[in-house]
Amino acid sequence: MIDSTPQPAAPTPSSRRALIPVFVTVLLDLIGFGMIIPLMPFYAQKYQASPAQVGWLFASFSLTQLLFAPLLGRLSDRLGRRPVLLVTIAGSIGAYLLFAYSPTFTWLLVARALAGMAAANYGIAQAYVADITPPAERSKAMGMVVGAAFGLGFILGPALGGVLSAHVGTRSVPLTGALLAVINLAAAFVWLKESLPQEIRGKVKGAWFEPQSLVRTWQDPPVRGLMLLAFLVTFCFSMMETTLALYCQERFGFGMAKTAYLFVFIGVLLVLVQGGLVGPLVKRFGERRLILDSILLMTAGLIILPFSGNPWLILPGLTLLAFGSGLHNPSSLGLLSLLTDRSEQGGTSGIYRSYGALARTLGPLAGPWLFQAVSIRSPFWVAGGFMLLAFVLGWSLLRRLTVG
Repeated sequence: MIDSTPQPAAPTPSSRRALIPVFVTVLLDLIGFGMIIPLMPFYAQKYQASPAQVGWLFASFSLTQLLFAPLLGRLSDRLGRRPVLLVTIAGSIGAYLLFAYSPTFTWLLVARALAGMAAANYGIAQAYVADITPPAERSKAMGMVVGAAFGLGFILGPALGGVLSAHVGTRSVPLTGALLAVINLAAAFVWLKESLPQEIRGKVKGAWFEPQSLVRTWQDPPVRGLMLLAFLVTFCFSMMETTLALYCQERFGFGMAKTAYLFVFIGVLLVLVQGGLVGPLVKRFGERRLILDSILLMTAGLIILPFSGNPWLILPGLTLLAFGSGLHNPSSLGLLSLLTDRSEQGGTSGIYRSYGALARTLGPLAGPWLFQAVSIRSPFWVAGGFMLLAFVLGWSLLRRLTVG
């Protein structure tokens, strides 16, 4: 699947400006997402939800991402990025409103499942960036646009959610998410231009979704290896992400506001790494070296985090996790885009997102189960062990990988 299609030239001022609307689109989406994540365990407890049910709340979001990301990616290859992004942003408005007014825990699950369908568009945003950046600039662009938007979303979202829940009420959090989605839809409709030329869309034949694309991806050893590696890394990170609030509530008595500040801390570090460090580090060390180093950082963070005897000692472990995640995601996406034909960027990005969504389905189920059935520290140690396995597999894959 090495790209044989002529690539974009070096980025011009107009192509750089074209990155701004997709950055704003992803950012507004992620602010809403970041508002909900710290809230969910506490919101679910209003429905007498157990830790395992909290895990299902996280997993329902990721499961629908898993199912819809390849379909939406393929649709964007055929119809263009813009129309699919607009429809999914509109869908997120309904998901937030249903979350706000859910009468039972079951409807809360349905709301998160609908939100996951809408959030399956992240792969399309990644493909948008790949459309308008040359190969040499791609990892840097992924970090500055998609990665930094994720980081800022995890700064502004949890901070805004914590303030709203403390001073207005918990229902105001999803309602504000719906309002942000409305603003996002209007802004994208006005400013977001199509990134995929008509001649490229014309090359995509067949049905909107072809199972053969999954087979082709699986038969390409480098692409398959990168996706399996991303699956393992995301599985481990999502185990931590899902149980962090439960762990801090059990061990330190944290409520939603303090938990939200931990996510703000992670978000600040993600912005620093993905917005400023990824580009120079990729240029100096390359994607493969950064992928392996990032996995080691996350392994160390997962292992030391549960040793913290007081709340302040959580921060070193979270620092390692944030730096590792901030380096891994754009490096992995950049390397994947170099291995993918331009006419299949959307479909491949969607499949990549599906691997991540599967990991975010299983991780939130495993983490709270271990928390409840084994010990409150066990999810972090088990995730650290799997992350170490990911390093071994990644080293075996990446030392043999060549990019043509």
